[in-house]
Amino acid sequence: MTQQQFQDATAPFLNHGKQVPLDVPKGWRRVEGSHPGKQFYVHVATGTMSKSPTDLFNCREECWMTKDGLPIDQEDVLLSPHLQILQTAYPQVDSSSSSSSKRRQDVEAPRSSPQPQQLASAVLPTGPALPVGLLFPGQGSQYVKMLEGVKDLPAVKEMLETAKRILEFDILDLCLNGPESRLEQTKFCQPAMYIAGLAAVEKLRLEHPDKLERCQAVAGLSLGEYTALTVAGVMDFETGLKVVKLRAEAMQEAAGASEQCMMSVAGLSQEKLAVLCQESCEAPGDVCEIANCLFPNGFSCAGSAKAVERLMAKAQQTEGCLQAKLLKTSGGFHTRLMAPARERLLAALRDAEPHMRPPRCDVYLNVTGKRIAPGTQPSELIQLMGDQLCSCVLWEPAVRAMIADGVTEFYECGPMKQLKAMMKRIDAEAFKNTNTVDV
Repeated sequence: MTQQQFQDATAPFLNHGKQVPLDVPKGWRRVEGSHPGKQFYVHVATGTMSKSPTDLFNCREECWMTKDGLPIDQEDVLLSPHLQILQTAYPQVDSSSSSSSKRRQDVEAPRSSPQPQQLASAVLPTGPALPVGLLFPGQGSQYVKMLEGVKDLPAVKEMLETAKRILEFDILDLCLNGPESRLEQTKFCQPAMYIAGLAAVEKLRLEHPDKLERCQAVAGLSLGEYTALTVAGVMDFETGLKVVKLRAEAMQEAAGASEQCMMSVAGLSQEKLAVLCQESCEAPGDVCEIANCLFPNGFSCAGSAKAVERLMAKAQQTEGCLQAKLLKTSGGFHTRLMAPARERLLAALRDAEPHMRPPRCDVYLNVTGKRIAPGTQPSELIQLMGDQLCSCVLWEPAVRAMIADGVTEFYECGPMKQLKAMMKRIDAEAFKNTNTVDV
């Protein structure tokens, strides 16, 4: 956008039914609010914004003014290093003004105003969507020393401070120093991977802001879906981290209720593998299911430990099998063994629903392999997010759907580049246009 286009777009501002010319300085943008005709102004560099669609920025005095012409103290203006349109914020104007006080009461939100920490990785769309898809890895891509290169970014430092308060341990120290055995535990790994994905988003914001702000779609593998939903605006960072924390704890508890494990299989068809899974369930209560469809003839399976071990032996003896090995992931994830965790997660998601928002872009879900469109209500997402724990992750179908829907360029945001490796097997042309934002 040129400066002239920017001036043309932001000059008029509706105030008491009149078009008021506003001298918008360089670096400020007008943003459409949640209702037609409602706008507010955002400073691109700092994230400073109007707290109501009727506030105006006085360029000469360098302060915000209410619609009644009253200055708003700097401490009452929301400050953040991130651009934020995912939540509604309101002005704390001088209560001595009856009209201003009434205005505040009329629009006061039923929930508490967001704190700066909640704004991490919020994204401000700046134009029409580009054919870009953002991909986020899940559990299994973690490694000791991750975040080393991004830990000093202001936005990442803010997230890490918030995480320390919510998680009640130092996630950065765990990521940098391990031990690996602790980082691999589900209750530690999932919050770490959630933060790592969002740290990669901040790195992408610095290197290619348009790819982030104007992306057409997002998708994440298992835990990575929560990172994707955060970037899509469905949850702010703090809400997302609290949900991820509970999800991780619930999954680890469910995994500890019996002997469970997970394995990878490559070279066999889905139909053949499904038959082998059934044949591996010999005892009452045995569970052995396909947990992830990752790439053509590439899967992971999970369930009861003895049943999965039988499957591994059967797979290794089956013609065409290229690989069959146990994974470090510590449970029967994405099988019916996660039913207790699913119920806890659904309860947490329903509690978080008032803080959730419709996505700003397409989100391709694990459960269906299909997209949900911008504007989809969070109530329609909650059941799908819960079902993900007990359902096969349809990663390959989701990626193919993104390509079919016009996504031509991908960015894997997070450690280890595993999603790019899978892309090579899913679509060779898309692989050539898949970039990695490693942390």
